[in-house]
Amino acid sequence: MISSVTVTYNPDIACLRNQLQSLGGQVDCCIIVDNGSLNIVEIEGLHKEFGFVLIKLQKNFGLAYAQNVGINHAIATIGADYLLLLDQDSILETDFIKNLLSVYQHNNVGILGASFYDPNSGEIYPGTSYNGPFISRVPVKEFSEVTFVIASGSFFSSDVFKKVGGMEEQLFVDYIDVEWSLRAKSMGYVVAMTNKAKMAHTIGDSRLKIFGRTISVHSALRRYYLVRNSFFMLRLHYVPFGYKLRELILNILRALIAIFTSKNKKIVLGMILAGLRDGLKNKYGEYPSKR
Repeated sequence: MISSVTVTYNPDIACLRNQLQSLGGQVDCCIIVDNGSLNIVEIEGLHKEFGFVLIKLQKNFGLAYAQNVGINHAIATIGADYLLLLDQDSILETDFIKNLLSVYQHNNVGILGASFYDPNSGEIYPGTSYNGPFISRVPVKEFSEVTFVIASGSFFSSDVFKKVGGMEEQLFVDYIDVEWSLRAKSMGYVVAMTNKAKMAHTIGDSRLKIFGRTISVHSALRRYYLVRNSFFMLRLHYVPFGYKLRELILNILRALIAIFTSKNKKIVLGMILAGLRDGLKNKYGEYPSKR
């Protein structure tokens, strides 16, 4: 039994419809956990059309909380043996699940990520592998070990989820997939990606090229979470020192780039400082963090 879990928050309905169509016949059960979307009526319309399981949360409880709700429902209520996490904008190619399952079952792997590409530019994203503070962009092959996989397109067994534990809800959004991957690796699980399963997926609100490198551009609120949650990662014993060192350096650079490239510099700076303050105070959850 294979179940997909998609978390929605004010989704583009046309894009979500495309995802549901791409999932057709590939999974035994499709679960959508809605985080208090303003367009819930339109989501309910898709629910009537496609017949997926719809779990409606009264407000935005955060990505990690909603993922845990969906995964636990799939395991406890449906009896799912395997789970596939998806973002609301991810579109699967043909035989996506079939190929993921085959690679997963024929390799000693705990979490398997799919290969993904930007639907606008066609750019194929590489895998990410850390060697101390240095990062390597790994071309994704049939089976490529990586340091972490993004949440969308990640495939794992219910047994792995039970042993590793749920997504870290204090993070609310951002770093959730990185933390969970590193936690799994610290327990001896292999984390990998495969090019046998491909999907369209966009990282960040937009992409920007600086000094020949392409970076993701995020909203001011996301920048708050990115700055704040990096402090959470720095405090974890199973996060490698090299990763922590890189985070310390790159967070400064990312913050400066975000301020420099933003049209609303004052707002972005304010959110970065708020993230810095809450990270140092160990305050997490939804913004604004409870004082």
